[in-house]
Amino acid sequence: MNGYSVVVVAMLAASTGPVLLAQPAPSAKVKVTQSHLTPTCLDAKPTGDKRTWTLATGDHAMAFTMRNEPRSGASAESPGVAAVTFALEAGHDYEVEVRADPTTFSRRVWQPQQWTPVVRDRTTDRIVSSEPRWAGEECRP
Repeated sequence: MNGYSVVVVAMLAASTGPVLLAQPAPSAKVKVTQSHLTPTCLDAKPTGDKRTWTLATGDHAMAFTMRNEPRSGASAESPGVAAVTFALEAGHDYEVEVRADPTTFSRRVWQPQQWTPVVRDRTTDRIVSSEPRWAGEECRP
């Protein structure tokens, strides 16, 4: 073997080692499913009109309000802002729902502290959000 062959063999041996490819960060999908539930803030940042996200795993916080659409003749006060925290697991799908008295859904008037946003892990079918904190502001760290 001449000197050139030894260098080529050494380079081949070095290049056939394990190849490390960049792996995507673990994430989970979150979707707001109730049509009157309006996300206002995600992790202390305004959400705009978004209703679906792919988020990194771990802890998150969201704030919501409800869109009142009273039937004719009914009055509506401000529905308030509810903030919840929740933890996401990689590869799971999550939906944000509302818990309230059943008559509230037909009246379409949501009073403060009479409705509750909940984050449900659809993969395991369990609620993963905290009890809501009723906030005076829509987006607070």
